[in-house]
Amino acid sequence: MKLAFGCLVGIVACFGFCVFASPLIVSPKDATTNRVSLGSKVVLTVGAASPYSEMLYQWALGTNDLTGGTNASLGLDNVRTNQTGVYTVRVTDGDGTVTSPGMAVLIGATFTKITSEPFSSGGGAQGISWGDVNGDGWMDVYCSARSSATTTLFTNNGHGSFARTGQGVGANLVNPIGGVFGDYDNNGTLDFFIALNNGGNDILLRNTGTGVFSPVTSGSIVSSGGNSNGSTWGDYDNDGFIDLYVANSDGNNFLFHNNRDGTFTRITTGPMLNGTGGSQGAAWVDYDGDGFPDLFVTRGGAPNLLVHNRGDGTFALVTSGPMITQTSGGSGFCWGDYDNDGLPDAFVAGGGNFLYHNDGGGHFTRTNSPTGTDSLSIITANWVDYDNDGWLDLFVTSFTSGTACRLYHNNGDGTFTRVEGSALVSDTGRWFAAAWADMNNDGFPDVLLSNVNNPNVLHRNDGNDNHWLQVRCVGRISNRSAIGAKVRVRATIFGKTFWQFREISAGGNVGDQDQLEPIFGLGNATRADIIRVQWPSGQVQEFRDVPSNQVFTIREPAKLESAGRIDSNRIRWSLRGGQNVLYNIEQSTNLETRSPWLSMTNASGLITFTNDITDSFRVFRAVEP
Repeated sequence: MKLAFGCLVGIVACFGFCVFASPLIVSPKDATTNRVSLGSKVVLTVGAASPYSEMLYQWALGTNDLTGGTNASLGLDNVRTNQTGVYTVRVTDGDGTVTSPGMAVLIGATFTKITSEPFSSGGGAQGISWGDVNGDGWMDVYCSARSSATTTLFTNNGHGSFARTGQGVGANLVNPIGGVFGDYDNNGTLDFFIALNNGGNDILLRNTGTGVFSPVTSGSIVSSGGNSNGSTWGDYDNDGFIDLYVANSDGNNFLFHNNRDGTFTRITTGPMLNGTGGSQGAAWVDYDGDGFPDLFVTRGGAPNLLVHNRGDGTFALVTSGPMITQTSGGSGFCWGDYDNDGLPDAFVAGGGNFLYHNDGGGHFTRTNSPTGTDSLSIITANWVDYDNDGWLDLFVTSFTSGTACRLYHNNGDGTFTRVEGSALVSDTGRWFAAAWADMNNDGFPDVLLSNVNNPNVLHRNDGNDNHWLQVRCVGRISNRSAIGAKVRVRATIFGKTFWQFREISAGGNVGDQDQLEPIFGLGNATRADIIRVQWPSGQVQEFRDVPSNQVFTIREPAKLESAGRIDSNRIRWSLRGGQNVLYNIEQSTNLETRSPWLSMTNASGLITFTNDITDSFRVFRAVEP
């Protein structure tokens, strides 16, 4: 062991006695990520301090030492895919050897512009919505043309090619702003609401179960008039059926409560309903984590609305805090946990572009916006982990004619870097909506852009070597679309172990809808340590050691509970679960082996039955085949 008196090495100063057990790594202190373009150059550097005059360096990629990597810096020229991964350097002096934190080198995802699909010809759309309408596992897309005599639903043929099919959606509509998919009747298929900004009635289409839609012709939800813009599904009272909120340009906004029988009741009182002219986009999100979805509404030329859900069917307008006092006249916005602390943060455009960090307890702090000094008229904003490195990036459209969209890469430390160099962020136009979905099931989100009065543009994400996990949640006691479910994934990515968080939502910006199923980037992790789902019903499920690169389907479990004795020989049971779902009731007398006892279809979502008591100990459970 070396004892040094009055030594000064690098940036380490010692007065008196200094004790060095090995070299000291000065930088980097933590694991870092370097996102580069294919064929670019990157230099990795380690800073180390030692009382010795000589230190030895050995760089490694993964577990393999690199020939010639024996300096404090390592230069990589013309980066190729086989040079991606985690780099470390071992530093040795007379006392020993220390290994630096990992320095990941990733090739950023690239995009290919696709112009051959049927939605890429003719005039452009306004709103764009993704959803698997026929349940075949491939994302279909709706494009709302400003005025069209032709249908605007395109079904996915598989592998990301599309066909104009219609299926009863969108013909002969005047100025449809956009639509939102959601299974309002819990029959297992996505229904569709279309907002019309023409003073007429909005459109509600029920999915018959085969991907063919039938219009709902009666009820307040299709007879309220208005000039509608953004719309959003959310189960605000957690009764297992999604409700609908509609933002209008003038007059009052709409809230329709789902009556659980295929009909809706319009709610006419509440702080987000009356005197709310100029409303643009809207989205439900449980920003304070109390289990009930709250609501944020952007308004052009007027203060935005943040509305707290009291949990008893009523709402309170939030009147203080930076999201209310600092932002006004917005349009594009999005909720997302950009810093992976488990709380939804908000990006809001309008009168400037703002990023609000969720501090917990319903409190927000304004922080540096990813857009920096970029001056943009933003209609749509999306959080999306486009390169699957585990951190949400920000994409925004510009409505100013002759400008390009912007993509800001999340550096994982609270800062963002503007991405340049591809058609996605260099083609100019007048961009209205942007909606993201994995159209070809390769695990990387693609984006379709609407260009006002010009053809829509599809950009296919060509991906990189990062792993991914898509989680598909199917509600049973909660709504079938799982809107409002909170999904968390923990993994060790490039040397850091952290959680990612998504809340499943439908709606947001004026005219777009991303796919409902969240995609989690896993970087170099080949599996997720834990997947945790918190359902709107309050149930929590965990799955461990889940392999990456798959669509992982999670079904909410049924609740089988004793409803009390009928008499000394019989017990009544209640089963809450999926409507029209078959359940097998199994029994056991030893908790080791189980045998079938009863099968039944839960037609209404709640059924009761009885059994005779033949043993002193008997356990039952409900299983969905």
